[in-house]
Amino acid sequence: MFRVFRTYGHNMSSDVFKRFKEDDEKFKRYLINDFKGMLSFYEALHLGTTTDYILDEALSFTLSHLETIATGHLASPGHISRLIQKSLHIPQHMNIEALVAREYISFYEQEENHDETLLKLAKLNFKFLQLHYFQELKKITMWWRGLDHTSKLPPNFRERTVETWLAALMMYFEPQFSLGRIMSAKFYLAITFLDDACDTYASIDEVRNLVDCIERWDPDYMGELQGHMKTAFKFVMCVYKEYEDILRSQGRLFVLEEMIEEFKILVRTNLQLVKWAREDCMPSFDEYIEAGGAEIGSYATIACSIMGLGEISKKIDFEWLRSRPKVVQVLAAKTRLMDDITDYEEDIGKGYTANALNYYIKQHGVTKEEAIKVFDKMIKYINKIVNEECLKTTHISRRVLNQIINYGRSLDVLYTSDDVFNHREGMLKEYITTLLVDPIHL
Repeated sequence: MFRVFRTYGHNMSSDVFKRFKEDDEKFKRYLINDFKGMLSFYEALHLGTTTDYILDEALSFTLSHLETIATGHLASPGHISRLIQKSLHIPQHMNIEALVAREYISFYEQEENHDETLLKLAKLNFKFLQLHYFQELKKITMWWRGLDHTSKLPPNFRERTVETWLAALMMYFEPQFSLGRIMSAKFYLAITFLDDACDTYASIDEVRNLVDCIERWDPDYMGELQGHMKTAFKFVMCVYKEYEDILRSQGRLFVLEEMIEEFKILVRTNLQLVKWAREDCMPSFDEYIEAGGAEIGSYATIACSIMGLGEISKKIDFEWLRSRPKVVQVLAAKTRLMDDITDYEEDIGKGYTANALNYYIKQHGVTKEEAIKVFDKMIKYINKIVNEECLKTTHISRRVLNQIINYGRSLDVLYTSDDVFNHREGMLKEYITTLLVDPIHL
């Protein structure tokens, strides 16, 4: 009940969990015998805010007991043990909805008292979703391979159609947002292409020229752009021309203006980070996090996902995003922190010093391991702030707020234990197999 109320924006008090405490303020021991109850308790704790202190206590209590089940030290039915393992890896509230649904279907099927009709409807529904997903992947892949520049790219520019589609699915899984997923996947391809071009191949002057062209936003003006930078510019213009055609047909050209402005902000901050890296100029940690959150595409990505909602999204939603409310600021910081932890070795190895971990280590004189511990604490606190702000924000529709929540979830899926976007043989393969390959028997 606590999960449902908090999920839909109703601030049920965490004092309800005091009923699980003894007179000595310790949690009742009988709770540990209810495996599913303990798991449900653990899942509920991830909707906590900065003032839900009882949830912090409960987290260590539930975690210690669930780990004994997950590791096999305490016997439990296999399907329950597997669900616990998955929740300990990424809790459901922090996982993407499509994966949670698919994994729960397999779990529910093995429950003794499952409802056959409900199970069959769930399976049919997911198969219906898969038909959409296959068509989307086909469209995105054929579109990418049909572009003029893709056959002439160097090895570092990998085809990432599967990765970008999965990233789009993280923002919304429902069938009515199929067009939104396709639009988002193309946007991710554009910013990935741009990021690779700027970080790997471009000088500061070349990035500056690209920024100048983006600021002008004239498809026919390419200034002094050459090679991959010219290709990157043409690619961005191509994607945005498609957006313009779609949004014009919807009578929503105001969205295009917002998307263009967000992209300009992205490339401006990209130039700033390239300068810091190439000129060996060290900003303060806080200064880097502020610029780096924009450069990595956090705000532009959220704007794109709101665009994909179609007529559900209103002008007020984009104005709210442009005001940079606290919830999106902290998510941008979380993106930068998680990405830079993952990429630290690679960045430093190629001499790219613009990295949050690098700057924190130098500014505070700590080891990498100490800095990572601090970052982990920051990320956990950010998660609480996101929950808190989503409960406070009442003038924005719940569907739009869900895009903010889903963006945060995407970070946990992309960066927990693996760099999903860049390592195809790791968790990416497992996620795609779960969603699209593993059979669902009716």
